Amino acid sequence: EDRRQSRKKRTMKARWVLASRWSSWALLAALGAAKKCAGITPTGVLSVRASSVSNGAVGAEYSLLGSQASFGPVPAMGSGLGGGGEGAMLPPSDDRLLCGSYPGEAGGSKGVMVVARGGCTFELKALNAQRLGASGIVIYGTLGSRYSVNETSGQVLYPKDKFDYDCSYGQATLPPADLDTLALPYDSSNDALLTGSSQANLCVKNSPAFATTCASQRCLLTGADGNACCAWDLHVWLYADPSLHTDAKDQVAIPALYVTMQQAQALLRDIQDPASLVRLRIHSRQRPTYNLSALLIWALGVLVAFIAAKLSAADYRAPMRSPHPSQPLTPTPASSAAQERTYQQATPAQAAHPESLELTPMHALAFILMASSALLLLFFLKVYNLVKVMYAFGCSGALTQVFFYPLYTKLFAKTNRKHYMNQVCTNISICEIGQVTRIELLSALSGYALGLSWLLVAFLLHHPENNAFFWIVQDLMGACMCILFLSIIKLNSIRVASILLIVAFLYDIFFVFITPLIFKGQSVMITVATSGGPPKADPSWCEKYPHDNDCQGGDPLPMLLTVPRINDYQGGASLLGLGDIVLPGLLLSFAARFDEAKKLVGFMRSPDRTPVNRAPHTCPTDSTTGILCASLCNGGYFPPLVIAYAVGLLSANIAVYLMNMGQPALLYLVPACLGTMLFLGKRRNELDELWHGPRVIRAADAMIYGEDHEHQQHDDEFIQSDNAESGSVGSGSAGVPSGTVDDGPVGDVPLLSLT
Repeated sequence: EDRRQSRKKRTMKARWVLASRWSSWALLAALGAAKKCAGITPTGVLSVRASSVSNGAVGAEYSLLGSQASFGPVPAMGSGLGGGGEGAMLPPSDDRLLCGSYPGEAGGSKGVMVVARGGCTFELKALNAQRLGASGIVIYGTLGSRYSVNETSGQVLYPKDKFDYDCSYGQATLPPADLDTLALPYDSSNDALLTGSSQANLCVKNSPAFATTCASQRCLLTGADGNACCAWDLHVWLYADPSLHTDAKDQVAIPALYVTMQQAQALLRDIQDPASLVRLRIHSRQRPTYNLSALLIWALGVLVAFIAAKLSAADYRAPMRSPHPSQPLTPTPASSAAQERTYQQATPAQAAHPESLELTPMHALAFILMASSALLLLFFLKVYNLVKVMYAFGCSGALTQVFFYPLYTKLFAKTNRKHYMNQVCTNISICEIGQVTRIELLSALSGYALGLSWLLVAFLLHHPENNAFFWIVQDLMGACMCILFLSIIKLNSIRVASILLIVAFLYDIFFVFITPLIFKGQSVMITVATSGGPPKADPSWCEKYPHDNDCQGGDPLPMLLTVPRINDYQGGASLLGLGDIVLPGLLLSFAARFDEAKKLVGFMRSPDRTPVNRAPHTCPTDSTTGILCASLCNGGYFPPLVIAYAVGLLSANIAVYLMNMGQPALLYLVPACLGTMLFLGKRRNELDELWHGPRVIRAADAMIYGEDHEHQQHDDEFIQSDNAESGSVGSGSAGVPSGTVDDGPVGDVPLLSLT
């Protein structure tokens, strides 16, 4: 009775653990490359070589990073000029902004046009350059392009605060005498008077601190009594001009690139030097087509799933590895009218049953309800920081149990402090924790200290996923959480596994692909997994003000494994949600426990205590067909399922690159893992046994933990119905000891009846 009450408490606690964590597993982050939105990333490169006209000696060779256009072709990846390159072209003297009208169609290789921003759209400049025979165009920023004139009133339209300049980075008040030196309405000839770190810059002249506080070393007039402020000098996206897309022939066919004012300063100096010959070439920046981080996240996911599932069956392996193993099952007198021979363990050494919960079909339905509710609550309430706090504390407990406690146990086992560390140091009545030893206290302090450190980094750093400490600890916490989850939550039949995985499969499909049709294009799953989706503000605004509220978002929630992309200037990371590990992992855990239960029962029956895993079929091994037959029919279930999981996860990984978007990994994992289990069960004539729940697992549980009356009654009813259908007693599946688990004498391990 005490054992039953203890088990009841543990089961209730396990159910609470399951309920509290389903909301976390609901947030399955899609496998893909997560990229932060920190500004407009220069994706192109302009290679420049300036050589002497007289003797061809190279005077300067450098590269400028630039932002590319949404129109025209994307140049090939590369760097440097090699042996080629084109000459530099400047616009006609009467049309410096290249906004006029030019006849002709595409084509030419006269060189790369270099032109100032302003006067007309980027695409019109590119189209005009193409008509003049240019093979590419480089557009550079100017101060003059930030001013315009109202054509109706003739009023000067000055640059906009925060968009074009920011006075907090430097400002100056120009006296009337300095203003008189400027051509107003503003002309680009004024740029030289408001540029640089010397006294030639009127802003530096009137405010010497301007040279050190303004990064661009350029200022813009605000239109307010001679006030001038620090100008922004950042890359901009070369957007298309929809008004030009009326004639199919007028399509830009040359690459376009934008460089900043500071970058253009050196380039224009070389181009305008009559003693220099400048050669240019436009490339896309080098980045790997297939990033190594995708392979690493795949390997990490497979490894964590393998370890977590393998450890979930550790209790079944312990008796077979003990230096003093339990006695084998010994025969007892017949116990029924059917004259069944029964076996019981001679030495009733029972292990304490761990906290666990066996899933039922109701749990599968509870999953879809709780996961959907949690996902929708986060979608509407947007309490993403609360999720981080809950996850940090939950994973701190997992770190304590899975990582630090085993680590300290092994360390102190080799010292003379082992007995001291295992002594009780306190008694905690809260949550029925009870007595706590010194090593348990040390493990808890270490686990929660590491979890709190991770949480502080998450809140204090902007985009912390690039911090090595952050993502390594996050992966460690995620792995520990998966191991702890699979040690508590268990499946004992593929009927429940099928319901759970199919429900999770449909759940994934619905919240990733169907919800955009309901919520105006927003995918609930992706929005929640990325902390509210991408920032609302323009990337150029977020590059200036990354801490603005409208620039927040896009950072993935932490319930995932992450590996930063390697040698990729665009940054980001490859991600794998923990739900994509633990949900298929439940099936892997079931397969591992089934295989080990077979071995344990065979071990206990063997007089020489040798692990036995009886093969239901005999296949020839002298041919390739025979070897394949043996692997399908005679082997365990766990190795093929691990391979199936690896193949399914790899398929999801490949789909990310083929479709250029994140993928719900369960879309590939569920068919791979569940299909493999069903196929092997059918081939081995064990499908019915697996579907209803293998009796060999219950027999192994009875040997190790003991069994209560409720489980015994369930086993008796199952065996009676099975015998009634088969017409004989003990007609179980091949390879599984058939019979019932019966209550033995008081104090004995429950009996395993074998016909």
